[in-house]
Amino acid sequence: MYYLIETQEQLERFFEGEGSECYLQFVTNNDETHPKLQSICALYLYSFSREKGFMINIDHPEGFELELPLKYLQSYTNIFVKEKTKALLYIPTLPYTDIQSIYYLLKNEPLPSLPKTGTHTFYERKYGAYNANKIIPLAKHYEAMTNEFEAIYPYISNFKEEESNKWYNEILTPTLARMVSEGFKINDTFNKHFDINEKFSIRDSKIYGWYNFCTTTGRPTNNFNSVNFSALKHDTGERDGFEADNDMLIEMDFEGYHPRIIARLSGGELDKSESVHTQMAKMYFDTEEIDAEMYKRSKELTFQQMYGGINKKYLKHTYFNKAQQFINELWREFNTKGYVKTVIARRKLLKDNYKNMTPQKLFNYYIQAFETEYNFTMLSRLYQVLEGKKSKIILYVYDSVLIDFAIEDGKETLQAIRSVVSSDFPVKIKRGTTYSSLEAL
Repeated sequence: MYYLIETQEQLERFFEGEGSECYLQFVTNNDETHPKLQSICALYLYSFSREKGFMINIDHPEGFELELPLKYLQSYTNIFVKEKTKALLYIPTLPYTDIQSIYYLLKNEPLPSLPKTGTHTFYERKYGAYNANKIIPLAKHYEAMTNEFEAIYPYISNFKEEESNKWYNEILTPTLARMVSEGFKINDTFNKHFDINEKFSIRDSKIYGWYNFCTTTGRPTNNFNSVNFSALKHDTGERDGFEADNDMLIEMDFEGYHPRIIARLSGGELDKSESVHTQMAKMYFDTEEIDAEMYKRSKELTFQQMYGGINKKYLKHTYFNKAQQFINELWREFNTKGYVKTVIARRKLLKDNYKNMTPQKLFNYYIQAFETEYNFTMLSRLYQVLEGKKSKIILYVYDSVLIDFAIEDGKETLQAIRSVVSSDFPVKIKRGTTYSSLEAL
């Protein structure tokens, strides 16, 4: 069979006797445009049973056009894709397995960008802001996709060997896909602070971000089309340009998140009803009467203990003593086994993947891994609460979640949201109509 499938007869003949697994890659109109705003130009499908790749034309002018062959694709029980988060935005109903996760769990870095053909380079430079992939010949797409598949194929065999793949495929990537598909409404103020190519990530007054979870610490970043959604500044007016699409923005921010995570993991104790920094100040200054200056200094000292190492003079306090014991045990296990496993996803932090590791650095990575895994497990549960509701999650930033809330969903929905978010750690709640105007609720 020829590599290009462009008629219904060829399509039906291809799927007769086809196996249960394949590799699938999407050729979209423009690689720079956000996946939510993309149209599919063609599909590259590698058949494991035939041991050959095929190109299914959807909307490329070089061949006859076919409708998206959804019913045929649904006959597979497992479809390997390079990036499941993207694939879920293109066709959300297929049984994907994420290769990006497999590679990340082995190497602790994202899949490397593979060079395309010279034809791709030429046309992308010349027509980058347009639908360059509809100009590039299908034969060149086939060549590039085949080379890419051959490069990442060896990692597919590692899928079942890592227990953490389950969490990444069932919790993280589907949750990320839902969040990036919502968009964040912008207003006229946005253009005063950001100079971007709007066609790449804006449609109908909504801007779309993208989370990259393949980072050194495991914490996802959110940066797309020159907008860093993970670090929108409070004091420059940047946040003025973002507003509610429904009735109001609700931000739920974990109070003293990292110190409380440390207490949970090490067996230390912190009171949920009192500010972490007030409790820490009582330890630092050996007094029950804490003023504003002590509170401020407490924040600084806590930051130093968490990220710079615990000062020996504070080890007399149970909280710090248990934290130090936990750091020591974590370091011992890391050096004995060659890895430590994260608490929820059971991801291995492999010694071979880190240079110049220290006990404190390992501890910091471990805490941030717990933070991320806990947050996304919680966000996955939160989507169950929001099923069928108009309210939506539009931004996640490490220790907070931002919800575009619709009043018609009712007070009970807001209470259910709070119950899920604050089930283990206390939260502070703010509300407002713009991202810059949030005030305590």
